[in-house]
Amino acid sequence: MKREREKVITILRFYRDVDKTIKLNERVIKNLEDQYYTTLGAVNMDGMPRGKGTPSSPVERVVLNVPASVQQTISSMNQENSKLAEIKGHILSELNALNYHQKAVLLAFYIDGLQWEQISERLNYSPRQCRNIRDDGLDALGKRFSRNKAISRYRFPEK
Repeated sequence: MKREREKVITILRFYRDVDKTIKLNERVIKNLEDQYYTTLGAVNMDGMPRGKGTPSSPVERVVLNVPASVQQTISSMNQENSKLAEIKGHILSELNALNYHQKAVLLAFYIDGLQWEQISERLNYSPRQCRNIRDDGLDALGKRFSRNKAISRYRFPEK
């Protein structure tokens, strides 16, 4: 039971940081594109045709000069972002299936990082009742996560 709860907590912490991870990946992709896909200096501004058997447009010249490793990195980061967004949607749908109090406590504690006193003020329960609601919510979420194929197959990062 305790191990199952720890797994759910790991998934909730992962959920909290998904948007940050996607933004970081997008920043890396943008930096790589800015570094390798710039067309400045490759554009001929005199308007005269240039037929020398080389790539005909400045964009083609730029793309042909991008290392394969950079193209693979950009492609894999875009795929990772797609997977992250998809798994985030699955986690959210399972969270939304909980009852209001369980969802409110779990989101407040694990996503928003609130203290028990703050959560108890929001929900008009004692801190002890909020911890009990959390435990029930973790158990219910653990069952839901294990039944969800996308979540159960996904390899979540360890602490």
